[in-house]
Amino acid sequence: MRSCTLLAGLAALSVSGCSYFQSGAPTAPTTATTTKPATTRRTPSTVSVTSGSGLIKAMHDRYDGKYLKTMSFLQNNTRYNATGEEQKSQWYEHIEIPGKLRIAFLPETQKSGLVQIDDRVASFDNGIRVDFRPSVNPLLLLTADVYVAPITTVMRGLDSLHVDPEMIRSDVWEGQPVYVVGAKAGDTTSNQMWVDRDELRLVRFIQRQKAGERTIVSDIRVLNYKEMSGFDVPTEFLVLRNGRPVWREQYADVRINEDFPPGTFDQARWNDIPIPK
Repeated sequence: MRSCTLLAGLAALSVSGCSYFQSGAPTAPTTATTTKPATTRRTPSTVSVTSGSGLIKAMHDRYDGKYLKTMSFLQNNTRYNATGEEQKSQWYEHIEIPGKLRIAFLPETQKSGLVQIDDRVASFDNGIRVDFRPSVNPLLLLTADVYVAPITTVMRGLDSLHVDPEMIRSDVWEGQPVYVVGAKAGDTTSNQMWVDRDELRLVRFIQRQKAGERTIVSDIRVLNYKEMSGFDVPTEFLVLRNGRPVWREQYADVRINEDFPPGTFDQARWNDIPIPK
């Protein structure tokens, strides 16, 4: 199954294998920072975890029944080219947990974007569906669905993402203890998930994919979580390749548990769904 990294976070990170860039004119070169901002922290988990499946269960049990149902937001994207120049773009996203994601590329008049339901994604260009394929979104799976979806569904997603759930170790990330699933110490290229041990939330995902004759390794980092309406929500992601930032997304005007228009995730109604003002 082909996996497409789309952030939203949680994030539709199109840089990892799907051509979803809708960039504006480049701005003056700037240096992209990878510094992790302060993030909300809650009461540490005391669950003992010894396997990848045990970690998924602990994440599910910690938030099961207490996580948000829907989220929508304006996503501000920055693409960094090889010289450090920036290209800006904006998307509007609707998420219904578990398993539903709608991304509209702005401006709205272009009528382009995608709709994902579970492990199938449809892409639209100028109001017409141009692609439909299997796809697992690791950020939707591991920053949202993991707290609500059946554990077997999440484990099946990890299998599609080629993350070995039996390989687990402890490490430290940004000064915090983490679980690493899918890779041994020193392995920075195998597909792997890094989860904050105390908060039981994703902080890093490394994904290796083939692009023609090339192998691309994307280091996806959750830079920030914020408490919104009583929920911890990821609001900023950064993707690095070869240690260099290539893509950043930041969420604005985040709306929690609002009702969506009927047919928001219906492919047949792609052209009917308005962008909130």
